[in-house]
Amino acid sequence: MNKNTLIAIVVVVIIVGAAGAYLMLQPTIYPESSWIEEDMGNPEFMDPHVNYESFGSRIHFNVYETLYTYPWGSVVTDATEPLLASDVSISADGLNYTFTLRQGITFHDGTPFNASCVKYNFERVMALFDGWGPAWMFAEPILGGQAVEDPVYEHGEGSAEHIAAYNAWLLEDAIIVVDTYTVRFRLAYAYTPFIAAITYQVGAIMSPTYVEAHGGVVIGEHNAWMDEHTCGTGPYILEEWIFDQHIKLVRNDNYWRAAAAKAMFPNAGNLANVTIITNEDVTTRLLNIQADEMDMTYWPTTHADQIWDDAILRTADNGDGFVKSTLDNVRLFCGQPSFNVMFLGMNMNPYINQSGSISLSPFTDINTRIAFSYALDYEMLITSAVSGFGLQLQGPIPQGMFGHDYDLEMYEYDLEDAKDAWNLAMAAGLDDVWTNLSNSLTLYFNSGNTVREQSCMLLKDGIADMLALDGCTQVTGGLTISVQGLEWSNYLYQVRNRQLPIFFLGWAPDYADPDNYVGPFVKSTGTFPLRVGLGDSAGWDAAEVDGWISDAAQEQNIATREALYFDIQEAIVDQVAYIWCYQGMTFHVYHGNTYGYYDAAENNPMNSGPYYYHLYKIIG
Repeated sequence: MNKNTLIAIVVVVIIVGAAGAYLMLQPTIYPESSWIEEDMGNPEFMDPHVNYESFGSRIHFNVYETLYTYPWGSVVTDATEPLLASDVSISADGLNYTFTLRQGITFHDGTPFNASCVKYNFERVMALFDGWGPAWMFAEPILGGQAVEDPVYEHGEGSAEHIAAYNAWLLEDAIIVVDTYTVRFRLAYAYTPFIAAITYQVGAIMSPTYVEAHGGVVIGEHNAWMDEHTCGTGPYILEEWIFDQHIKLVRNDNYWRAAAAKAMFPNAGNLANVTIITNEDVTTRLLNIQADEMDMTYWPTTHADQIWDDAILRTADNGDGFVKSTLDNVRLFCGQPSFNVMFLGMNMNPYINQSGSISLSPFTDINTRIAFSYALDYEMLITSAVSGFGLQLQGPIPQGMFGHDYDLEMYEYDLEDAKDAWNLAMAAGLDDVWTNLSNSLTLYFNSGNTVREQSCMLLKDGIADMLALDGCTQVTGGLTISVQGLEWSNYLYQVRNRQLPIFFLGWAPDYADPDNYVGPFVKSTGTFPLRVGLGDSAGWDAAEVDGWISDAAQEQNIATREALYFDIQEAIVDQVAYIWCYQGMTFHVYHGNTYGYYDAAENNPMNSGPYYYHLYKIIG
């Protein structure tokens, strides 16, 4: 990999005073700074209406904009800051949201922004409706949207049923252009987090002119051009994306919010270009930022001891970023609780297609899943894999969020209990399943993610230790367990197509509401239930639990709503569809010359990543 070197230029300012002329070194804020960072992996798509992973969302956060956003420079997780909208009026019954839009905004291609653009974009979300994407969070509360979603999950995107349902939905007038700068959304039911839901990138607004000039909209199909290109209203423009190499962004010098941004953040707009380099090797990433070659890097907590001063409490004040850092030129901001949750998904579908080889799944038997849940050393995982920067996860809803059940009983590391569950599974025919799997099991993680790699290794060791116990039923011919990394997009592809027997993933919130956790983790048509086969798994009552989720989303009484979420969490933990690993804490590493991201907003659990427009650099 070619290294990118930043040249620090010291400006010499000549100051003339009564005592004569003298030289003085002056720190200088550069108006045309470049930002270079290293990370692992790639976005899946550049189209925010179909992309549903964190790397892509980071880019969209800087290129595209939504109607509302989170308050700038704040830890508030309510989407209360107007962005492309200037105001909203909500009807008394909660069924109509009327947005007044800002005027004078143009897209990167010069197309004027208006209410018709908003309508076009949300109708596009419903037309494409990638079943693995974020469309559900808009489709479910909008009037008539459920009737479009259902055939997508039952018959597939672009099916005759999807096309018919979409065309029928257009007649519902769920989105109405009131006038040039006013647009109304009609909901199927009162849904409190509606604005928050469309503040996620599913609500990003792209230029209709640009889309139509590059393939337009075909119901149920990705637009290949938009999967790799962008055209938004945001502060940066995607200049180049070379897969597995780098992403280049350039500043939008006609950005409509420039003056307002500078009023709050005087150095806004400092970064003229941003380059994000793909580097899967953790060692070189860490060395590069220490060698002043990077402004930011992904520094995994597995390597926390190389930067974190363990004499300082994890949760102590971060100060200017040097308080917890042992490196003179690198800042560390860490220890704040996040809403990110990490888990292992166990594939409960009857069959697994691994590279064309069809095998029975060992996880259809709940006792296999229970055995694996007991075999993971959670305390060791948090201590070794994330250096203590985490909390054992209690079900899908993280601590600190409304609806979390602090009394929910969870699995703990217990090899004897693991053995007992294992023996029950073996007695029910698990041995034949392992024979069908060629007596082997691979635990997968995305390559370059050392946290997930170590977590998989810990589970592997736990299973091996369980099998070594006296009285543990052995697999005929033995059982080989291995750990394997896959490139991020390939990893996601195999997870989404149910090709992996067990996989490690994380979930960052789309919006700060428990509905955004129980929907993706528990609802039968949710992101992860579809991947692990929850809806059809033995003992699961999808209709009942889906009903609880729907009721909770609409419930206005806080106590009743909380009780529903308690029931939902207990049900999914009892089903043992996932191994709930840990809830993360922040761990952000920047070069000492960088400023702007680590104010209060740096700790906001709803940040999609660095907002480059507010960042700046001081050299000298």
